Amino acid sequence: MTSARVSVIICCYTLDRLADVHEAVDSVLAQTLTPHEVIISVDHNEELLERLREELPPSVALVSNDGERGLSETRNVGVRAATGDIVAFIDDDAVAEPEWLERLTRPFSDPRVAGVGGRAVPLWIDGEKRTWFPEELYWTVGCTYEGMPVAKGGIRNVMGCNMAFRKEVLSLVGLFGTGLGRVGKGVSGTAEETEACLRIRQVNHDHLIVFQPDARILHKVPSSRLTARYLLSRSWDEGLHKAKMNRTFAHQSSLSVEASYLRHLLLKGIPRRLMHPFRGASLAQAGAILASIMATGAGFAWGLVSGRR
Repeated sequence: MTSARVSVIICCYTLDRLADVHEAVDSVLAQTLTPHEVIISVDHNEELLERLREELPPSVALVSNDGERGLSETRNVGVRAATGDIVAFIDDDAVAEPEWLERLTRPFSDPRVAGVGGRAVPLWIDGEKRTWFPEELYWTVGCTYEGMPVAKGGIRNVMGCNMAFRKEVLSLVGLFGTGLGRVGKGVSGTAEETEACLRIRQVNHDHLIVFQPDARILHKVPSSRLTARYLLSRSWDEGLHKAKMNRTFAHQSSLSVEASYLRHLLLKGIPRRLMHPFRGASLAQAGAILASIMATGAGFAWGLVSGRR
C-alpha cells in the first residue's frame, strides 16, 4: 500500500535520549517509502521540546502532551495531530532499517488489515548480551522473542516499538488506554497496545492484526535492562497489566497468547536447557525463564486480588 499517506510518530520524554531521537528521525527520513509526515510527540518536557525545535529539520512536526503523563496519551496526541491514512510508530531509542516503512505498510493492501506489527531486533549498546539472558525473554527489553509468532499471518497484538494502524480504525475504538501504558523511566508493561488490538477486534471481528517479520527495527538495549532486578520487576509488572486486561476482556480469551507462550517455555524452553545443563549458560537461562514465570504469575495473581477490592 505504497500509495497510502503514512504518518510516522515518535514519542519521547527525556533529554537523556536526545541523540537517540535524532538517530530515530534520521532513519525514518531515509526510508525507501517516504513518509507523509514525521511527528515527534513530547511528553511533559518543555526543554526537550525546545531543543528538538532548534535541532530537527522544519519538515518534522512537533507536538506536546500536556494532558495525562505517560506513553499512551503521548501516542494519542501524535495520532490526533496526524493527517495520514496510516499511523506508524517507532520508539525513540530505535533505528529503522531502510525498507522498514515500505514493508510495514505492505499488508494494508488487504482492506481487512487494521494493524501491523514488525520485528524488533536487540541492539546491545553496551556490548554483548548477558549469557544468562535467553531469547525467550527478549520481550522484557522490548524485542521480538522466541516463542512468539514469527511468520506472516494473524496475531492477537503488535509490539508498541514497531507498529502501524489505520488511523480511522484506531480513532474509532478510542485510541490507546491511558491506564495501562508506561510513564517516564519506570518499569512498566505495554498492555495498551494489546488492549487497543483487542478493542479493534471487538468492534469488528473481520479486522486483522498481522505480523510482518521483514519490517525490522533495531531496538537499543542498555546494560541497565540486563539485570535480574529489571527482569523480575518487568515480569511482575507485566503480570499486573495482564490481570487488568483480563478483567476487561475475559470473554475474548485475552490471555490465549500468554497461555501458548507459557506452554512453549515449560515444554520446550526449560527442558531443552536442562537436557544440556553444562553447555554454556544453560542452567542460568533456565533459571531466568523460571524466575520470570514466577514473577509474572505473582504479579498476575496480585492484580486479580487487588482488582476485586
